[in-house]
Amino acid sequence: MDMPYVARDDQGHITDVQERETEMAYEQVALDDPELVSYLNSGRGESEIRAELEASDMEFIRVIEDVITVLIDKRVFMLTDLPAPAQQKLARRYKLRSNLSDLGGIIGDHEDIMLP
Repeated sequence: MDMPYVARDDQGHITDVQERETEMAYEQVALDDPELVSYLNSGRGESEIRAELEASDMEFIRVIEDVITVLIDKRVFMLTDLPAPAQQKLARRYKLRSNLSDLGGIIGDHEDIMLP
């Protein structure tokens, strides 16, 4: 990527970053410019960013699992079209979810028991 273009507020702080020059973002800065890096990181450190990425990975895994299920349900492709290791992983997750769902029905009668 070439040097990005930034827009600034009245105090000179970066408020936007664009790949191309725009009416508001007309100043180019180096990719390693400390102010740009800080803006892109929203003032967070690397460990905080990594933790947030890891947390979003777990959420995104569920999204991908749901998309796969919809595609299989709509017969866009079959589970057997996937490589064997992927089939095994999905089958295991489906079984775990089914077990959890079954447990939910039992626990519904005993609200004092909490699932992790």
